[in-house]
Amino acid sequence: VFLDASQGYKRISAASKGTTLEGEKAREVFLGVSEAAAALKLSGDETSGALRALEQIISKGKVKAEELRGQLGEGIPGAFQIAARAMNLTTKELDKLKSTGKIVADDFVPKFAKQLRKEL
Repeated sequence: VFLDASQGYKRISAASKGTTLEGEKAREVFLGVSEAAAALKLSGDETSGALRALEQIISKGKVKAEELRGQLGEGIPGAFQIAARAMNLTTKELDKLKSTGKIVADDFVPKFAKQLRKEL
């Protein structure tokens, strides 16, 4: 599990290089997922999947359905609802905004990580 976590952090850190998420914000994202994983007793695969989803969101620069509803939702139960609360939106509003491609990673990812830490 430790090896999976270290790989996850390395990938988040690499994806955030050159973005506003580089450095401390990337660390906060990793901590948010790690703390949620511990609180929810997630498996290594579930935790790795959630970290991979956030890494892909950061790499793409935008929140896509595949990562948010699919990978992140599979790794962290209630992830979509947590994401909506993080963005101060209803799930319906988040779904609509996500489909327009206007949710940017630099805004979404730190808010999501903060909300994870707050709730879990």
